[in-house]
Amino acid sequence: MYRQIIDTLNQFLNYIHIPGTPLNPDAFQGILVKKLSNQNIIKDKRRINAGDTSSTVNQTHIDVTGKQGMLFFFEELNNATTSVQSIDIDIYDNNFRYLHEIDQPSGRTDLNGNTYYVRSNINLPQYLTDFNFTLHSSAYKKYGHTGDQVQINIPDSEESFTQLQRFAFQDDALVMLRYDYLRYVAILIPCELCNNLYSITNTHGTHNVNYVAMNPSYNPVLAHQIQYNIISNDVSCDDVEAITLQRTLNNNPCAGTDVEKIVKTRVSQGSFRRLLLLERHHCNLCDISTTSVLRASHIKEWAESSKEERIDANNGLLLCANHDALFDRHLISFEPNTGNICISKSIDDDQRNALNLSKSARISMNDRMKAYMQIHYKKFIEKENQ
Repeated sequence: MYRQIIDTLNQFLNYIHIPGTPLNPDAFQGILVKKLSNQNIIKDKRRINAGDTSSTVNQTHIDVTGKQGMLFFFEELNNATTSVQSIDIDIYDNNFRYLHEIDQPSGRTDLNGNTYYVRSNINLPQYLTDFNFTLHSSAYKKYGHTGDQVQINIPDSEESFTQLQRFAFQDDALVMLRYDYLRYVAILIPCELCNNLYSITNTHGTHNVNYVAMNPSYNPVLAHQIQYNIISNDVSCDDVEAITLQRTLNNNPCAGTDVEKIVKTRVSQGSFRRLLLLERHHCNLCDISTTSVLRASHIKEWAESSKEERIDANNGLLLCANHDALFDRHLISFEPNTGNICISKSIDDDQRNALNLSKSARISMNDRMKAYMQIHYKKFIEKENQ
């Protein structure tokens, strides 16, 4: 069943011009297929009964019910907790572009006077090119108030996952594939193209249901290697695009100091960050695990690194926004041999506490990381001695 669903998903992704076999079945722990109900879509597309006002409020989360569905997002069920966890969600750009293009609601009225909406068409836009560029988004998961459901909350209207949900119509399939409990891939399939998928999951004619299929031959070591290879390739592509962007901005006399900031943002929040998230899910210096504020900091600066060094995971730290800014400006560093933190004398005790910097903090580093850190640490010392 698991591989049947993967095959069906790959057929859809091929249809929207994502070539090859974009979803490797060995990379994932499992799949959740949710057939979206009237309440899971924005109010402007809902089926509204005559005189009914209850459907005019937008729901800000997606409900996942049933033990299997809840265990898809949490390792164990605990009705007493409403703990919130940040999760990373990857979305195929062509999926996003396709849905945006066909997002044309057409209102209809049934014999009982009820208003409902359907898509005007599902034709493939001509400009959709063959590539598998991925958008990176985040959301939050938590137990529902009643303890018998999980809620996937949309934190920010600018997030790709939020916008993806806005393209949904009733009976569309929201598919989520799980790398682990904090990292997922989301695919939204128009209901008009879901016949084969719903035949496999046996959800024809059933609204607001979720179906879970786990990978019976999941091998975490193999899955990690597959993900590493895929993301490493994406990092290389990001690096080429970042270099092109830097050159373009450098040739623009009006770009000014925005060049470094734009390029750094592109790098620190792109595929290189995903590479570091494979190994850890929180800041190297604190407990912050809200993925939307985690940055990938190059130890040896990106602009000074070779191509190989730019895409080397050993040349990176995963840091929250505050600690990333401090590290980037050489206001903190780490002693290469011990990993002990070094804090600039320009940061007084009050600010150190406010910034959640502990003088006893340390990180563990392998030999390659130590070599990169030696370069950063040298700049830190030079700045302190000025």
